[in-house]
Amino acid sequence: MPAGLVVGLAVAFHWFGWTSVPGNECGDGFTPCPDGTVPTILLAFLCTFAGMALVSWRVAELIKVRPGKALPVVLVVTGMLLALWPGWLAYAWMRGPVLDRAWDTPVDRPSNVRGVGNWTLDGAVVRARTDGLTSYDLADGHEHWNLDAPTRGSACAMSDTVVDGTGVIAFGREGQPCDTVWGVDTRSGRKLWERKITGGAAFGAATDGRVVADSGVAVALEDTAVRGFVLRTGVPRWKLTLGEGCSPVVASAAAGRTRVVVQCVSGDSAFRSLKLVSLDTSTGTHVRRTALPAESRWEALMVVSARPFVLWLKEKDDRGTDALLAFDDQDRPRGSVKVSSGEEDLRMTVDAGQGFDARPALRAAVVGDVLVTAVTKPGESVPGAVSGYELGSGRRLWHAGAGGQVTALTRLPGNRLAVLAGGRIDSLDVRTGHLAEGPLIREGLDDVAEAAQLVPGHDGGWLLVNPDGTGVTPPLLRVSR
Repeated sequence: MPAGLVVGLAVAFHWFGWTSVPGNECGDGFTPCPDGTVPTILLAFLCTFAGMALVSWRVAELIKVRPGKALPVVLVVTGMLLALWPGWLAYAWMRGPVLDRAWDTPVDRPSNVRGVGNWTLDGAVVRARTDGLTSYDLADGHEHWNLDAPTRGSACAMSDTVVDGTGVIAFGREGQPCDTVWGVDTRSGRKLWERKITGGAAFGAATDGRVVADSGVAVALEDTAVRGFVLRTGVPRWKLTLGEGCSPVVASAAAGRTRVVVQCVSGDSAFRSLKLVSLDTSTGTHVRRTALPAESRWEALMVVSARPFVLWLKEKDDRGTDALLAFDDQDRPRGSVKVSSGEEDLRMTVDAGQGFDARPALRAAVVGDVLVTAVTKPGESVPGAVSGYELGSGRRLWHAGAGGQVTALTRLPGNRLAVLAGGRIDSLDVRTGHLAEGPLIREGLDDVAEAAQLVPGHDGGWLLVNPDGTGVTPPLLRVSR
């Protein structure tokens, strides 16, 4: 029987080792192998040769004592069967935790649409495409509801949060302003209201920060004004006119305060100023204006965190500001973090057109007083590490190699982040930079886009939402243990 146990271990290790290889190939830097794959296969061959030798020797010895082949065969087969369970336990210990495909959703149709952003709810995720909204159940991917965009309209902006079950989304026609604003009940998929606004620049692609929701108010940016609507009914509540030559660029709202970045130009379209304007969200009352460190027009403006308020500002001037600016509750500058330094470059976003344009899934997050973001070393283009920066001083607190390309970050309870990198979903302690190794996505990793959004499930599984779900990757992919 001991010889049969060794043979059984050989069979178990061969089976578990070779079937653990995703898609019959791994270890190429894009599809990692589970940790125990190599030792399992080595043990499989070792047990194969040792088992053959032991079986030959023990069968020959047993036949001398008791002629016949029935008993040796029974003992060998019994030993093989008894070895399967300990073989599995040994393999599972060497391999570590893994995640496999639980389900995915059918590809997007028609093929000329793409995702622009998502709202994560309790038990569901609402995926916004250029042609409307779809709500999916987190447990099984079942569609709860669909809401089509207006005729010939494309989704061009959406709020970064859902407040009291209501999300705000805006639509525009090609070459025309993003000027049709809807309030949507995210539980039922019902359009609550529709309002026309004086939109901004002609719509060509979705953009973030044009509509926000907070404190029972939907805030929308117009050409030269900011408007507030009652969130559940769309009734106009207030309007703030910004003045001649001034236009709102991006907005954020949290804790009853709306912050709007406003750019002003002179009569000949020359740059005049870039300011942060704070409003009381409920009443639209102007609270204060804070000058931003800019002397040329903006090239990139993005709210990285609403509270604490952190803004990424990049000027068109190559020698101008390109940094994350942190502010306190009174809009006083707290500090800044340069996007490019001698040590590394911050990689908070993916290339334009590859991610969610209306509500980006950033590879950066702010936890307390710490900014965590994907980074690259000078000369590299793919982020393979994460770094933590203190917002007040701008100094780097820690740096951690991620073991592969950093694809997504998402908040976890407490001072932790989940980091999807190199096919693993690791847990990061924001205070220390310690990256605890998590489960490997063993089956389904090929269906994860570079700019996917990572959504935690209630049962230890994860949902990955892709911006382009027209065939290369599914719109949603669920992985679980």
